[in-house]
Amino acid sequence: MVLGVLVGLALPGRGQAAEAERNAWTVASPDGAVVAQVKASAGWQLTVRRDTHEVLLPSPVGITLKQGGAMPGPLQVIGTRRTVIDETYAMPVGKRSPCRNHANELTLDFGEGRNVRFSLILRAYNEGVAYRYRIEGSGEETVMGEASAFRIPADSKIWCGKYVNHYQAFYGGAKKIGELTYPVQVPMLFQSPTGCWGYITEAAVDGAYAGARLKVDAAAGLVSLELEGQPSGKLPWATPWRVIFAVSDLAQLVESTLVANLNPPCAISDTRWIKPGVAVFPWLPGLAASGDFWNCPDLNRARQFIDLAAELGWGWIEFDNGIIKVRPGHDVEWTEQLVAYAASKNVAVYGWDWVSEFSDAGKRAKYLDWLVAKGYKGVKVDFLDSDAQSMYCIREEIARDCAARKLLVSYHGDITPRGMQRTWPNIATHEGVSGEEEWGCGRPISPIHNVNLVFTRNVPGSMDYTPTCIEWDGKGVRQSSNAHEMALPVVFESGWTSMGLSPESARSPAGQKVTAFLKNLPTAWDDTRFLGGAPDEFVVVARRKGADWWIAGINAGTARTVRLRLDFLKARRFGVLPRRYAVQLYHDDPATVGQPPVKTLISVTPLTLDPRQPLEVALAANGGFGLVVRDSR
Repeated sequence: MVLGVLVGLALPGRGQAAEAERNAWTVASPDGAVVAQVKASAGWQLTVRRDTHEVLLPSPVGITLKQGGAMPGPLQVIGTRRTVIDETYAMPVGKRSPCRNHANELTLDFGEGRNVRFSLILRAYNEGVAYRYRIEGSGEETVMGEASAFRIPADSKIWCGKYVNHYQAFYGGAKKIGELTYPVQVPMLFQSPTGCWGYITEAAVDGAYAGARLKVDAAAGLVSLELEGQPSGKLPWATPWRVIFAVSDLAQLVESTLVANLNPPCAISDTRWIKPGVAVFPWLPGLAASGDFWNCPDLNRARQFIDLAAELGWGWIEFDNGIIKVRPGHDVEWTEQLVAYAASKNVAVYGWDWVSEFSDAGKRAKYLDWLVAKGYKGVKVDFLDSDAQSMYCIREEIARDCAARKLLVSYHGDITPRGMQRTWPNIATHEGVSGEEEWGCGRPISPIHNVNLVFTRNVPGSMDYTPTCIEWDGKGVRQSSNAHEMALPVVFESGWTSMGLSPESARSPAGQKVTAFLKNLPTAWDDTRFLGGAPDEFVVVARRKGADWWIAGINAGTARTVRLRLDFLKARRFGVLPRRYAVQLYHDDPATVGQPPVKTLISVTPLTLDPRQPLEVALAANGGFGLVVRDSR
């Protein structure tokens, strides 16, 4: 629901004329800290500053069309428009609700005479800048490529993942641009020598266009967009937004909803049925009691996972339809019993399957209708693995058809989200991440990677990491402690949080503490706060649901003590609360630190928090912690 308005303003022509004489135009963020300038100089160039620091050096903009050629090319600016964007919208899933979309927008119209043929639309937000192109005319067009690129300051530190079509790359330690000799997936995080942070991604990619990866020219310090194929469409045609965050504080990045803001409004008229939540994920620890890695078609065993979800106040269980071939015309005898038993425990079922079962409209409709008839409440679609325009069409079609049937959907084996969740909030989550499934494939997950995900992959939207494997190691060598594993479902945001716990691991000594902390965990939040941390080091995040704050942190590398400001607790939604809060701190047991991580135990220490005083927490090497501040009234 939109609670605000978008206001168009025509600014006085004198300043515009002066800008035109200089062939340069600027637009500033609402708070004035971020300034973007577009200038005709050796082609059209964009510069982004934060305060007095250049975060983006002069960088090319433009697009090349099959019929229209390079734009803006020889076209001249024949008009400008300025608009204030200010709207508020609700989200039933994500890091915050409501969200505010507030920016100043500048549009440069290019053409011949009075005939506008091309527009560059530029927005300045308090945390960064976004721009897109609009091509006027009629008929069909094809994009041959974009000049869109980002020239970052020399000697910047960079955090990114090597491009793979399923986006399951590792975000390791900081790199220099010269080390990036391979294509890079979005997003890319960098820190300039002045200390400012930049973050490159895109937004509002849908079936009208294709996604992009990043191509690095180290000698020029240039990071350019490389499209997946050559998208085509009907004119007039607007491209996705090209996004560059420019922040001085990582809180502005972690807490931002800028990528969602740039997407079209919600297409679902009534979202009250959208109820994301925590799911048990039997596939990861192995559905069979023996620990078999693959799913096992056993109703009694499945009931044990449903009981676990019910005991912990979690609302979902994932059932792997595709593995057991449970589909229209191929019912397993006890499918309906499974769903009915789950419903009796207030646990909803969603089913996993290959995207090939959903790509054809007729086949998809039949399958989704079958799911509804069997009592399923959602579907997990896997192996999309593509930035091609055709696959973005399929994502949209699946989301639309699921919404029509009141089904949630997860895209697994998928790209980094570009904000489609705003338009289709029944998209509970995307994968597009190297998560704990990697252990089963023999690829150990580094705690550095986990920390860096908060500043990279999880910024633009929900992330299906499949966390919290307790006293289980897959086929890899786990480096993270059990308290680190416990903290991940709070540190990471995902509408469906698919847990790697089994009934056995939940009853283990460490598992009992983990489940005590994570009982009744929400996954759709009213507010999110970044409390501290840095890439490669550690991160602490606080998330609010109603009057309760869930606070958790994870560490990478050596032990450290973190000092956390708690003054945000005084700004509670329900007015003035007691000055002090009694909480239980769940953390690594010092007596077991140094043992193999899968054998670490968790201690529970009572604390009294005073929001006026910082909280000091000792983080074990590769460890973690968590606490919940509840409204006592």
